[in-house]
Amino acid sequence: MCGRYALFKLMDEIDHFLGVLERKGEITPNYNVAPTHTMPVAYVDEDGKRIAENMHWGFMGWKPKDGKKPFLPINTRDDSLTKKPMWQRAFQSRRCLIPMNGFYEWQGPKGKKTPHYIHPKNDGELLVAAGIFSDFSPIDGTRSYSIITTKPNSIMESIHDRMPAFLHPSEFDAWLDPDRPDDLLLDMLQPYPDDALSEHIVSKAVGNVRNNEPGLVEPSTLF
Repeated sequence: MCGRYALFKLMDEIDHFLGVLERKGEITPNYNVAPTHTMPVAYVDEDGKRIAENMHWGFMGWKPKDGKKPFLPINTRDDSLTKKPMWQRAFQSRRCLIPMNGFYEWQGPKGKKTPHYIHPKNDGELLVAAGIFSDFSPIDGTRSYSIITTKPNSIMESIHDRMPAFLHPSEFDAWLDPDRPDDLLLDMLQPYPDDALSEHIVSKAVGNVRNNEPGLVEPSTLF
């Protein structure tokens, strides 16, 4: 699972790393990205142009009936993509790249959970999660997205039984290619290499979405 993440790299650097040719919307650094936030996601439009667009985190597969709350999953299991109708169409034609500096995960029993920040070993690098998006969103004029999760690597398995499915830069083109077969795409959704990630405990302040400052990603021993 991934319920919080951080993205504070400059947008121009993100665009360059993702190979984006057009950007729709600006962002400010966010050290505590939470569901319902609007964040940049890269995809390929009908003309084959790679675009970075701000989307709502929480995938809306269809518009709810009047008076009904929308179902807005923030994560999608890799083993559900070809089995559940809600995901199949998006997996076939609406795949995207979701950049982040790192993500948060909580470990321990309810009421005593410890937050961890997981990030690239080289702090100057970005992580890019595989995702799917929808043309529907609870916010008018925007789309919505979900982060695909997979099995944990050895760093994550003691913290949580799922982790985002991160892609290597060499896989970006294939993931966004609308003509790639399902089996090739599913093969990309593997646990990220252990030697590419680091993790440390951070302040419980990250649990409050109103907190949003650089100190949230720093190591903490106050438990």
